[in-house]
Amino acid sequence: MKKSILVLSAIAAVASMASADIKVNVNPALGVRGFDVEYGYLKDMSQKPAESKEPFRLSATSESGSFAIPTLADDAAQYVIPVNQGDYIVLFTQPGDELTVDIQNFSPLSYTVKGTQLMEDIARLDSESSVFLEQYHKMRSSGQPDPEALKQIGEAYDKLFTDYIAANPESAAVPYAIMHLDGADFMNAYEGMTPKAAASPLAMLLEPQKERVGRQMAAQQRKQALQSGDAMAPDFTFKNAEGKEVSLSDFRGKWVIIDFWGTWCPWCIKGFPELKEAYAKYAPQLEIVGVACNDEYDAWLNGLKKYDLPWVNLYNPEPKGGKLLEDYGVEGFPTKAIVNPEGKIVNITTGHNPEFYNILKEKMGK
Repeated sequence: MKKSILVLSAIAAVASMASADIKVNVNPALGVRGFDVEYGYLKDMSQKPAESKEPFRLSATSESGSFAIPTLADDAAQYVIPVNQGDYIVLFTQPGDELTVDIQNFSPLSYTVKGTQLMEDIARLDSESSVFLEQYHKMRSSGQPDPEALKQIGEAYDKLFTDYIAANPESAAVPYAIMHLDGADFMNAYEGMTPKAAASPLAMLLEPQKERVGRQMAAQQRKQALQSGDAMAPDFTFKNAEGKEVSLSDFRGKWVIIDFWGTWCPWCIKGFPELKEAYAKYAPQLEIVGVACNDEYDAWLNGLKKYDLPWVNLYNPEPKGGKLLEDYGVEGFPTKAIVNPEGKIVNITTGHNPEFYNILKEKMGK
């Protein structure tokens, strides 16, 4: 920490010099007078969170709307400039690079970069993809977005990056385009990188994402296998609020909803009214088993009282949910699994999805 403070003090002084390596010009109409920059070496950014170093920070201010940021001169580096309500510009440099960034608009984000082909391509990708992101967020915030329309926007967003990779297979910006993909699209693009694209300094940033995507795909495959109707629900045993051990197998002969949730999860809590309606409608043929994951024990107990949860509630003490989440292919919270009276899984739904209750009705024949 002391070393970071010393480095920042030195850099802050250099940042005011006109000979800085990154010059950022902001459209005066946007009224920007300053922003905070996070930056660091790519080799540090590519490490696992537990091993990565804390990024450097500096505050850039200017009355004219033109800012100067020094580059790290001895290795490839990344600079993150927050520009507007969660949007940001990411710049990449190698020793000796000099960049000029011109920001025209925030929403949708539009900017250009001169200095390296890598950053010129990235700026173009960011500006073009920002249009799709703005459409997506506006539709999501409308209250009742059309799922098919959202899907089409998502497909157009992905196509922008896959088309770039196909048209520019040797580009150093290919790893940046791959970062914006997921699932099979990510894996196919990653495995198909040309040697020249793989030599890009950005390629190292893909390794943590590759591990994450691999885990997600394995979980999805596991989920599909579990929902075949032939897979027995993995049994588990945890304690309830009274300290009594309760197992899933205790409810054989009933329909069961396993609700993987946590008091830290707003979407889990948002879904409780609908879950209570289903419990009142289908009991006693249906039991709900709430399994709190990644939660503090006292927070869980307080949550049971606060939200007045009338079903069976169990506390999972395993760090990060343990093997249980892997067994059920849990990719996010809330996740609900429907188990039939024979103890077989017939559905797993991730997220707060009202369609879940139509699925429940169909499966139970009610």
